[in-house]
Amino acid sequence: MTAPCGIRPDLPAWTVESTTHVLDDRWISVRADSCRTSEGVEIAPFYVLEYADWVQIVALDDHDHIVLVEQYRHGLGITSLELPTGGMEPEDIDLLDTARRELIEETGFEANGWRHIATLAPNPANQNNRCHIVLATGARPCTVPNEDPTERIRLCRVPVDEAVRLARSGAIVQALDVAALALALSEIGRW
Repeated sequence: MTAPCGIRPDLPAWTVESTTHVLDDRWISVRADSCRTSEGVEIAPFYVLEYADWVQIVALDDHDHIVLVEQYRHGLGITSLELPTGGMEPEDIDLLDTARRELIEETGFEANGWRHIATLAPNPANQNNRCHIVLATGARPCTVPNEDPTERIRLCRVPVDEAVRLARSGAIVQALDVAALALALSEIGRW
């Protein structure tokens, strides 16, 4: 039987009977939980990937372009066209401040207007983090991007309509970037 959709509290959470961290470093923590469902079924180990939250910035300039970056992504072994994105540090309190910092670090751009659009969970099945989508308007170059030997980034500016085409065609492969573009551009009537 199909029930109407909506967030309801009637689906009980699992009980965590024990937890062990099997990997814990500066990039990721992997937690192995021994769980029991409300029906008494044991699920062990259940691995949870613990990542920091991050921000994704949809930065628009005054010429109707979106600021994108190209960078090598080792997981797929490809150069990927993406939104400027960065991890939140434990001391980061304001996600808009984090977005400002990350946009400058990755692209050398600053912006006049900042708006939080949405917060999504990258993979709530086995990740504990969230990504915060931020719309930045009036983006313009202000400095040279930071040189990070672990991230070689090539800056790209594409017209909004072209960014939408790239996202819809699969040329932007990062699923969360496509979601961020769709949500941010829908907010301003451009998707």
